[in-house]
Amino acid sequence: MNGHDLIQPVSAARPTYRTDGSFHWIEADGVDDGLVTAPVFDVENPVTMILGYQMLSSSGTARVNLAEISKTSTNGMSVGVRPNIDRLQYYSRMSQHGVSASNVASPTIWGNHEKHVVTMQTTPGHVIVRLDGVPVIDTAQNLAQQSIAAQPLRVGLGVVTASIPGAFRLFGLQVWASDATQPTATQISELEAWLGAKMGVSL
Repeated sequence: MNGHDLIQPVSAARPTYRTDGSFHWIEADGVDDGLVTAPVFDVENPVTMILGYQMLSSSGTARVNLAEISKTSTNGMSVGVRPNIDRLQYYSRMSQHGVSASNVASPTIWGNHEKHVVTMQTTPGHVIVRLDGVPVIDTAQNLAQQSIAAQPLRVGLGVVTASIPGAFRLFGLQVWASDATQPTATQISELEAWLGAKMGVSL
């Protein structure tokens, strides 16, 4: 990811690379799997994440973090899924700057444990999450532009409040942090379609 490698020093906690001959993904076991970068991303808006996932586990009502930028359990932001109903969730909090938690979920559109392309876009005080190109979260959130300096990006088991391990497949992940030029609406649509083609999802 632009030179920012995702690693896991503990071999037993590494997600497994898998392929069916046509598509490729990494698979988290739902116990302890997770990947992490070096501390290179700010917990600061704006941020865009585009990822392809499929939730495999169906137990648990807390959030399985698909991707999170975090310092501690109370300083970070995350896009994840509530596994029992495959419901997208966004969480952010920065207690270090007195920013209270935002924990919002898609109201009615759930994933049904199928393969999906998700885009999260955060701007100061607002978050939009798209599922297969359709906005399912579009609401206010408390995190503005506060920064707590460079922190890791985590995939799978995270540290932010109420995160739990969960079994899922990750087909791809792209991140534009606050210091990057954010993609345009046209570019997002093109990227969603490109990632969907890489995982067998038509948008």
